[in-house]
Amino acid sequence: MPRHPDTVITPNRLLVQARQRLTSPHRPGQHLSRAELADAINAALDRLYTGRSLTAHYVDHRWVGKLERGEHRWPSHERRAALRQVLDATTDTELGLYSPRRTPDAIRSGHVQDQPATRRLLHVHVSGKLLDGDPEAWLHALDEFTNQPMRTWPQLRGRVQEYLEVLDHLQGGHVRPHLARVDARWSEFMSWIADNTAPPEGWAWLDRSHCRAIEADDSSLVAYTLMRQSQRALDNGDVRTAIVFSRRSLAPSSVPARTRALCLTRVAEALAASGDDEARTAIMAARRELPDAGANAVDEDDFARHCDPRYVAAVDARCRHLLGDPTSATAIFEELLSDQAAIAPIDAGLWHAHLAECYLHHDPERAVDHGMRALRLSDETASYRVIRATHPLAIALRRHSALPSARAFIDRHRTAVTTQ
Repeated sequence: MPRHPDTVITPNRLLVQARQRLTSPHRPGQHLSRAELADAINAALDRLYTGRSLTAHYVDHRWVGKLERGEHRWPSHERRAALRQVLDATTDTELGLYSPRRTPDAIRSGHVQDQPATRRLLHVHVSGKLLDGDPEAWLHALDEFTNQPMRTWPQLRGRVQEYLEVLDHLQGGHVRPHLARVDARWSEFMSWIADNTAPPEGWAWLDRSHCRAIEADDSSLVAYTLMRQSQRALDNGDVRTAIVFSRRSLAPSSVPARTRALCLTRVAEALAASGDDEARTAIMAARRELPDAGANAVDEDDFARHCDPRYVAAVDARCRHLLGDPTSATAIFEELLSDQAAIAPIDAGLWHAHLAECYLHHDPERAVDHGMRALRLSDETASYRVIRATHPLAIALRRHSALPSARAFIDRHRTAVTTQ
C-alpha cells in the first residue's frame, strides 16, 4: 500500500539500539547484524507458532532495514511477537513499533478509515455504561460470559470477539488507558475459549492480553498471562518456551500469594517436563504460598481462585509422573478424583488423561477406562484441551489395539480429533 503523501518517515532508533545491544553469535565482539536478527526472528516464529507454517512471515535483512529506517512501523502480529522475544522486549513501544491507525496524531489527521469496531457497534447490544467505557461495567459483562456453561463457550466466541472490537475502538489512540486492564481480562478469556475450541489464534489473544496488562501496569495480570503462555506452550509440547515463560511469571513484584502459587505450579510442571528434579522445589514453594493466600483473601485475584491445595496436589502428581514416579502420582490422582463433584470439569478431564498415562504400562485396561472418562468430560465441556491431553495415550494404546476396549478408545479419540 502506498504511503500517504503527508507521511513523515523517521528512523526507528529504539529498534536499532535494541539490535545493537545484542552480540553477534558468529562475530565475537560485534553487535548483531540485520541478517542475524532476521535469522533469529524466523527461528522465533517457528518456536512461538508450533504447528503452523510461518513461511509467509519469514523476513530478511532488507525487511529489518526498512523497519529500522522507519519505512514500516507496524509489522504483523506474529512478526512483532518474534521481535519482542528476540530483542527481550515486553511491549511493542519499547522497540519503537506502533500502529499509525492507533496513534493520536493519526486519528486527528482524519486519514484513518473507520475501524471494523465502529461499524460493529451498530450490531452489538451494548449498554450505555459499556459504550461510556466504564471499567466496572465491562468486568461485570465479562462475568456474565464466564458464568455461562462451558459447553456454550464455542457459541459465545463470535459475541466475545465483537465486544473486544468495541473495546479496541474505545481505546483508539490510547485515549482511555484505564481500559487496558479490562481489555487484558477479556482478551485472556478469548484466548481460553480458543484454546478449548481448537482455533489457532489463542496465542494471539493471549499475547494481546499480556501487552494490555503491561500497559495497565498490573503486575498480577502480567504474571498470570505469562503463566498462561507457559501453560499453552506445555499443551503444545514446547518445553523450552514453557520454562522461559514460567520463570518470567515469577519476576513481577507485589503479586498476591495465590497468583504466585499458580505461577510456581507452572514452573514445576515445565521443569518436570524437562526432567529437572527442581520441579519438586517449585511445588513446595507453591504450597508455602497457599496459607498466605487464605489469610489475605481480600487481596487475591479472582482469576487465580482455582489454585487451591487440590489443584497444587494435581500438579504435584503430574510432575511425579513426568519425573518417573507413576506409583505415587497414581495414588494422588486417585484420591483427588474420588470426589469428582468438587473438581472443575476441565480439570477432571485433564487429570483422568494424566492418570491414564500412569496406568498405561502395567494396566492398559484401567488406562483405557480413565481415557474414556477424559473423552466423556471433553464432550461435556466442549474442551479440545482435554482431547489434546489424551493424544499420548491414544498413540501408546495402538500397540494394544487387540483389546476391544483399547480399540474403542482409539476409535473414539480419532472421531473426537477429526470432528472438532
